[in-house]
Amino acid sequence: MKKQLFNSLLALIFIGLCSVIYAEEHSKEEKNTHEKRYRKREKRGGDAASSVIWQKYAKEREELRKLRKKDPEAFEAKSKEFRKKVGKEIKAERGKFKKLVMEYRKTQDPKTRKAISEYVSEAYDRRINAAKKRIAAQKEKLKKAEKKLAEIKAQKEERINKRLKIILKDPKLSW
Repeated sequence: MKKQLFNSLLALIFIGLCSVIYAEEHSKEEKNTHEKRYRKREKRGGDAASSVIWQKYAKEREELRKLRKKDPEAFEAKSKEFRKKVGKEIKAERGKFKKLVMEYRKTQDPKTRKAISEYVSEAYDRRINAAKKRIAAQKEKLKKAEKKLAEIKAQKEERINKRLKIILKDPKLSW
């Protein structure tokens, strides 16, 4: 009887610990999922100023991506420096844009309005071009997948016959 009570107590403690561990892991996983979603949302948008600057540094961003794979520690250091530099430029660019807008609000000058309009139009064009590039890349992936499917379909009979030979030779094998 004492042994059964002791075993029951141990089982309850074990179950309790397992549930605590599961809850901690689940909350960490949920937090990571939330952070990933937040980061994705953050990358989607962007204002005209940030799109101008990020476009300017496309080559450096590509070098950083390559460095991430080769040397993660060096990537972290260079990435911090790069983000600081770009952040300062974005802030300055936003400042210029805000000044233009504030100037227009005060003066209602058509030239200033035209400058603002061109600035926003260029940013919009960059977004459209980026979307076109993403779509082209997705189309290329789709073409490759369709080609692979066509190859698989073409080899269907051959693969079926090979599999049948193997299955029919050895009675221990199954589908």
